[in-house]
Amino acid sequence: MIFYISKLFTSFLLPPGIFIAALFAAALYAKKYRKIFMGFAFIFLIFSIRAFSNLLLSPLEKPYEKPFVKNEKAQAVVVLAGGSLISSPNLPLYPGAFKRLIYAIMIAKKNNLPLIYTGSDTLQKDKSSYAVKKTLKQLQEYLNIPLPVSEKIKNEFCIIIENESLDTYQNALFTKRLFEKNGIKNPYIYLVTSAYHMKRATILFKNMGFRPIPEATDFQVNEEVNYSYYLPTFNALTSSFLALHEYFGILKAVLLRGMKI
Repeated sequence: MIFYISKLFTSFLLPPGIFIAALFAAALYAKKYRKIFMGFAFIFLIFSIRAFSNLLLSPLEKPYEKPFVKNEKAQAVVVLAGGSLISSPNLPLYPGAFKRLIYAIMIAKKNNLPLIYTGSDTLQKDKSSYAVKKTLKQLQEYLNIPLPVSEKIKNEFCIIIENESLDTYQNALFTKRLFEKNGIKNPYIYLVTSAYHMKRATILFKNMGFRPIPEATDFQVNEEVNYSYYLPTFNALTSSFLALHEYFGILKAVLLRGMKI
């Protein structure tokens, strides 16, 4: 009991708990804006607990919780970039991006398919391609895994880096152009990205003429109930933000670009 009480106390001494506590305190002492402070405190609290972030993320991730199933029609693996830290001395891709890349390599090598890594997290495309190339080089060097980088789509395992696109829409657009340059239209692809992002990515790729086979990784929903499940944490707040970002992205794709789910 003492352990749980100490964890509860600590959770409101550290961010985001301390900010929530400050808002509630302001609501108690404020006269004119009490309801506003209380409203912000309550919203902040709800979005910062794992129980609520799971409710937001589950509809996005649940459809993709499945084992890999080989599809004989697949012509390539397309994996979406997810950010990088150029200054890192090793493995400079962000954790989510690294998971995506590793899972895509697993699928591509197992099925002897070309892998297309698409996306740049910076306007300086050379830095983005440097990050993924450095990661591939280190994986190849330390694990002795052949990871050949190519500029053309081949009928065998190789890695092609597309580093012009800056968002998911451009991922689909520039990857489409890459396939068309190689004489391939409306290809079947294994589409690899984070589970929370798969719904929106699938919509955009379908509407670019692709026939995507979703293969998700980097799942965020954690259903293990423990002492932190109902306490405010930054991880839960981040997960809530990711979910809301995806819902607005899906709505934008449907309403502004005339795309259908």
